[in-house]
Amino acid sequence: MQKKYKCFLFDLDGTLLDTAPEFLTCLNALLKKNKKKSVSYDFIRNRVSDGVGRLIQDSFIIDENHPEFEKLRNDLLDEYHKNYLLSKTFPGVDDFLCQLSKNKIDWMIVTNKPKRFFQEICEKFEWHKYAKAMISPEDVNGKRKPDPASLDAALAKTFIKKEQSIYIGDNWRDIEAANNSGIDSALALYGYIDERDTSLLKPTSKINQIEDLIKFI
Repeated sequence: MQKKYKCFLFDLDGTLLDTAPEFLTCLNALLKKNKKKSVSYDFIRNRVSDGVGRLIQDSFIIDENHPEFEKLRNDLLDEYHKNYLLSKTFPGVDDFLCQLSKNKIDWMIVTNKPKRFFQEICEKFEWHKYAKAMISPEDVNGKRKPDPASLDAALAKTFIKKEQSIYIGDNWRDIEAANNSGIDSALALYGYIDERDTSLLKPTSKINQIEDLIKFI
């Protein structure tokens, strides 16, 4: 018998929101300013769920201890600030979230994205009106997934038990965070997950599109 859930927690980039096109624009703008070669869409797609730091490391071929790393990371965030509200939701996301709200099922968003972007994105889509919780690293002393702190903070906002909750994400950090928090997980194969990572991860479930979650309601 198919397990049902009463609380759905979602990652943001690569799960609810297709942010790769915007990151492609802003990273290439930064590379051009620094007289570096531009990158492809696939380059972005395979890395964007690992965060801005990973994009800087792999495009500038430096590590986070490099003296220029923090400046370049902040420069990329400044570029992203110019277009981050252009991102669109993945197909089916709006309808599914609406369905959860209509069925009075708790849903939340838990992301590693900085709050200054996350908050305005939520307001754009009016998610702040319906989500039970919206948690970013700033809400948990800067802790980021796979640390379970952000998931635990979200779950503290509901009376639903952990065994009736599931976290949906497209990155190894999401699956590990769910494991570390002691809740089930669903890997979003439509997101930015690399095929090699897919075979290494052991989520509770895998979904090809967000509508696949309907069976869990």
